[in-house]
Amino acid sequence: MSTTSELQQFYEFLGQQLRAGSAEISPEQAVDIWRMQQPPSEDLLAIQEALDDMERGDTGIPFEEFDQEFRARHGISND
Repeated sequence: MSTTSELQQFYEFLGQQLRAGSAEISPEQAVDIWRMQQPPSEDLLAIQEALDDMERGDTGIPFEEFDQEFRARHGISND
């Protein structure tokens, strides 16, 4: 979503809140409500998936193994 589009949607959200009589909420509360109503980002979904995997017992690979593979794949020395 582009920033302009997101700002326009937030502007419309604020208008709806004001028309619905929510003028007593603070700007911070309005932002919190807005964020809660937005679909989760891809990053958040990936984090949730990783947490779900951990709950099922999949803890991934040891860091040392990842580090060695990453360095080899990108030509980074161990210095």
